[in-house]
Amino acid sequence: MNNKIEIADLMIHAMSMEIENYDTVLHGVSSPLPVLAMSLARKSHAPDMTFISGAEGVDPDVDRIYLSSFDPRQNKDAVGYFGLHEVFDLAQRGELNVMFLGAAQIDLHGNTNLSVIGSIDNPKVRLPGGAASAFLMPITPKVVIWSTRHTRRTFVEEVDFVTGQGYNHRSEEQMKNEMAIVSNLGVMNFKNPGRVMQLQSYHPGHSVDEIRERTGFDLLVAPNVCETPVPGPEIIDIIRAMDPDGIRKTEFG
Repeated sequence: MNNKIEIADLMIHAMSMEIENYDTVLHGVSSPLPVLAMSLARKSHAPDMTFISGAEGVDPDVDRIYLSSFDPRQNKDAVGYFGLHEVFDLAQRGELNVMFLGAAQIDLHGNTNLSVIGSIDNPKVRLPGGAASAFLMPITPKVVIWSTRHTRRTFVEEVDFVTGQGYNHRSEEQMKNEMAIVSNLGVMNFKNPGRVMQLQSYHPGHSVDEIRERTGFDLLVAPNVCETPVPGPEIIDIIRAMDPDGIRKTEFG
């Protein structure tokens, strides 16, 4: 890793590049990296995207982030308020383009787990739950999962509990919707005939072999795999101006 580029900044940039201009994009709670990624996209390559905040503000001017993604100050100069319950209707109408979600486990087919580790009848760990990801994941045109801990415990062959549906639990119509995963090691997607996870890019300082070794299943490698693009100094300046307190680093425990 370039000493001048921190992994949080690289991930935020990679996440932001999953957003296109005019997209309508949602982030949930406890989400400093997605908040920064969405804000970075608006301040750079996607100025006309619509930003829907987990704090229910629409198109807020995020000049800085706070410890809570529900901090009312993150709704500064919002053009309106949009309750999270209304997101369901928005997604059902096909008007939500991109959604950012976290996961405790992610598997070969893109299923996510935010419910329990271990058996549902006798779990080792109880997790916070899916917060409607079971409804939203299969119908949203693009879901971006982020993970700051790319290990065999997170990237598993089969999740312990399906909170959000991957491609082996989707209808034929839902198979066209895309998923991307940005981890602290690389960027993955499912752009292959079998719709299974593949490595699209590896972050500077890491390798294909290392990432495959730290994945709990046989990770495919895209034919055009490459190194993840490094953000330029102007992008780093934008991120750091929005997060002078380094809140984005709290996700890397």
